[in-house]
Amino acid sequence: MLRTKTALALAVGAAVAAGLFTATPASAARLPCNLAGSGDTASANCYSGSSYTWRLVVDCDDVSNPKWPARVKTLYGAWRTGDGSDSISCGGSLRATGRLEAHS
Repeated sequence: MLRTKTALALAVGAAVAAGLFTATPASAARLPCNLAGSGDTASANCYSGSSYTWRLVVDCDDVSNPKWPARVKTLYGAWRTGDGSDSISCGGSLRATGRLEAHS
């Protein structure tokens, strides 16, 4: 049983490092928004006339060594209220992982 739990933890850890799973704050999960990302760019599109104020936050990671990805920088978009979209690129060979920050 311990080996199964260890193997599962390693598999989930590898998936997170590979960018297959991302976490967003609970408040952002209620927003009518779509998050997307591909390679060095992450984007958000919010719709439905929401009155929330939100911004896109992107963590830029160096994944040249898959065993030890390293956070290089975090980039912050402008605060927006209601509908809108934003896109942030990390540049180079960095992997972008986007999330939303929000307040009402």
